[in-house]
Amino acid sequence: MTSRSIGTRLRLGVVASMAAAVMVLAPSVAASSPVMPIVLTKDCDTDVHCTVETSSAPGVLPVGTEAFYDPQLSDPRLSSMLTLQTPGGGGTATGHCTLSWTTGLGTCTFAGGAGTLAGLHANFAVTTDLNTFVFTWTGTYHFEGGGN
Repeated sequence: MTSRSIGTRLRLGVVASMAAAVMVLAPSVAASSPVMPIVLTKDCDTDVHCTVETSSAPGVLPVGTEAFYDPQLSDPRLSSMLTLQTPGGGGTATGHCTLSWTTGLGTCTFAGGAGTLAGLHANFAVTTDLNTFVFTWTGTYHFEGGGN
């Protein structure tokens, strides 16, 4: 065999190995769901407990989903870890929220969950009616790693 044919076979082997690696990795990329819009409102009965009242994505965060806050800082700005729990306890997701009590504006982010919310990634802009304490979350979500 000539050195030229050995070099060609080596290059073909490298290309074939790279192609195989891409094919192995492709299913994990394909397992991510598309980014979808979501809008929900929630009403809070205490400083640490709220319930989703409306949802544009009831298959993900249905009405009745509960939010449990663990406030680390609450005045003049809320900064809190947050756990969402779907009705019946079928899914949970943990995230972080911030909110200015002066403007009523904030953000919430989630990166992972369990049960029906396994793989949830969500980002929300939060607006608040400071008179009624009804919060509106507007954002996007998707699932990674074979979640919903």
